[in-house]
Amino acid sequence: MLRKSIIMMALAAAFTMNVSAVQIEVPKWQPPVPGADASIPANAYENYSYINEKAIQEAEIFSAKVQKNVEKPKTAIEKVFKEKTGLAQAVKLGEFSESTVILLHEGENNIRLSVPNISLRGDTVESKSSDGLLFAVHGYTGILLVGPPHGKKINKYIQNEGIYTYPGLENASWKIFKGKTHVMYTEFTPSKTKTTYGITYLGGGDVKDPYQDKFAEVVMSNYIIPSIEPLSGLDNYSHVKHWDNFGYRIPKKAKLVSEAMEDNKYEVRTYEDVGVKIRVLRFRIDPNIVDKSLAKKQIFTFLNKYGDLEAPTQYATVWNNGLPGFLIDRYKPNGESFLRHFTKDSEYYYSYRIDYDESKSLYKHKQLRDMIEYVSFDNAESLRKNTQWRIDNSHKKKFDTDPSFNQWYMGWINILAQ
Repeated sequence: MLRKSIIMMALAAAFTMNVSAVQIEVPKWQPPVPGADASIPANAYENYSYINEKAIQEAEIFSAKVQKNVEKPKTAIEKVFKEKTGLAQAVKLGEFSESTVILLHEGENNIRLSVPNISLRGDTVESKSSDGLLFAVHGYTGILLVGPPHGKKINKYIQNEGIYTYPGLENASWKIFKGKTHVMYTEFTPSKTKTTYGITYLGGGDVKDPYQDKFAEVVMSNYIIPSIEPLSGLDNYSHVKHWDNFGYRIPKKAKLVSEAMEDNKYEVRTYEDVGVKIRVLRFRIDPNIVDKSLAKKQIFTFLNKYGDLEAPTQYATVWNNGLPGFLIDRYKPNGESFLRHFTKDSEYYYSYRIDYDESKSLYKHKQLRDMIEYVSFDNAESLRKNTQWRIDNSHKKKFDTDPSFNQWYMGWINILAQ
């Protein structure tokens, strides 16, 4: 099992090609940016897969426990785990290696960034110090806050600060907080724009934690900052289509080849382009059935359906203007690859699937991934008024009543929103 796990890690690492390193420069006499490491590839954020030894150990323990419990399976899921002995470990490793992607594309907002953290909860917060909304995401060990410049009254918490330069960013600065809790803030204006953003990231850096084993300043400097990019490039090769309340992007050259109802349940739109087939489907939410957009549900369903457990696959919760979707990305250079995005509004589930071969397609893997991540809802403002949980009700109740999880999280949000 350990050998297979190592192979999976190696395959996942194949997503990142070390073509250049993170180069965060500072003007003369300025302090260096905390955590910046020039040995890390500048596109390391594209890997999205951060599995450590602790995660491998826990996945193997989980797999052994599952196999012991399903010797006499009683449910359909238990039967699946019994038949596919590697499935439990692959599912657990998939959960551990989830990442988070943030897209802001309302009004003047037009950026994308990513962080190697699981997302459990998202909140939309009114900033008291700036115009605009702050979008907060909480994982097991990390908090990410993105929006207009914020925390104008946090100087008493600051240990050090400085300015830096990075390609694509202007007027960039950073602040690091005092104390044992690792918190870093950066503020910047993307080149050729007039919109300034602020990002705060808090991470514990527990090396035994399979969800996040890097300190906040390391994640901010080597993954978040290099991942910041405008969404305007999408307009060069794709455009937005609307399906009532739902908006999604397709390549400009893609043709609609069919609209159909499948199994008396799924409304399906099919598009085709050179080397690319796209299916966008929706079906009504059934309140009596478990939420199909949850990450754990999606990972299990995907791995059970498609097998090939050791193929390099990435999983990410994608937050579009404060609303979550879940992305599965199985990329095989010069081979048949698969992208799937799953989200919902108050009425429908929406599934967006792309099957493609990069060697035949007009588009690169990252172009298709960026495109499928981008979705919108006409009623986003009303949908995001409630906290967006990414876990089922039993786990939600546990975290919602845990002071170390909830009160600590909201305490930081209240401080930063001032």
